[in-house]
Amino acid sequence: MAIQPLYRKKRWGDLPTALLFLLPSIVLFAAFNFYPMIDAVRLSFYKWDNLSVPPVFSGSSNYVKLFSDSRFWISLRVTFLYTIGVTVFSIVLGLLLAVALNQRWLALRSLWRTLAFLPVVTPTVAAAMVWILLFNPNFGYMNTFLSYLHLERQTWLSNVHLALPVLMSLGVWRRLGFTTIVYLAALQAIPQEYYESARVDGAGIWGTFSKITVPLVAPTTLMLITLGLIDSFLVFDQVLVMTRGGPADATLVVGVYLYTSAFTSFKMSYGAAISVVVLIIIATLTIMQWRLVGFGGSEMEELK
Repeated sequence: MAIQPLYRKKRWGDLPTALLFLLPSIVLFAAFNFYPMIDAVRLSFYKWDNLSVPPVFSGSSNYVKLFSDSRFWISLRVTFLYTIGVTVFSIVLGLLLAVALNQRWLALRSLWRTLAFLPVVTPTVAAAMVWILLFNPNFGYMNTFLSYLHLERQTWLSNVHLALPVLMSLGVWRRLGFTTIVYLAALQAIPQEYYESARVDGAGIWGTFSKITVPLVAPTTLMLITLGLIDSFLVFDQVLVMTRGGPADATLVVGVYLYTSAFTSFKMSYGAAISVVVLIIIATLTIMQWRLVGFGGSEMEELK
């Protein structure tokens, strides 16, 4: 009983030292993260369309204009479509790939796991340039493959109906490695006795997967869904490189609309208002993550 107060006293006594070591990180975070965020909120209540003219207070006019802007709603719709598509496919494919890479009989497992993780460390711009070459309408490999199948060649990134799925495929490819590795860690934490008992009871591959694997990785799935939603909602660089929001706003995600509004049209205050709305959406998704991960943990305990 005497150890706990002594430990607490020592911990509080080390607090000034800990803060001293954390001070550089705190200063950098405040200067490059916290202050710009606060200033963006402040700027969203001003009118600033000319860099040579000081901002003028305009109240909520930017938000009134924003919520009546049809292109803003288009960008939100496209962003949500992209986010849902990339998150769902990366979760499903990541789980299946993780199950395959977790098999003991698989030869060169470490090599395959490394290859699966490579998309995560590949620069987004480099990957986007490769995708542009793959889907080039004149000499791209995808059209070459369609020609072998005697199918009609496509203008992928110039087609209103195909441009967004092409961007989604790149998003899934980049997200798949992270999802697979996280699922692998979750699968290796499942006791093998569960599977052995299921086999003794006559359960097949589908039975063990649906009744054991899926329920026991539910907390991981909830976490990956929420992280995937947040990550996909912030997509920007690959869209800017590949389509710049075209054709006909078919790939206009909210990040690209914010960028073009603030740094192409120089409507800085309007771009700040867009960023505040995005911040609110991301904060909502984060709160959902806290609640869902807590729920998933209790569910896992019940399953065990």
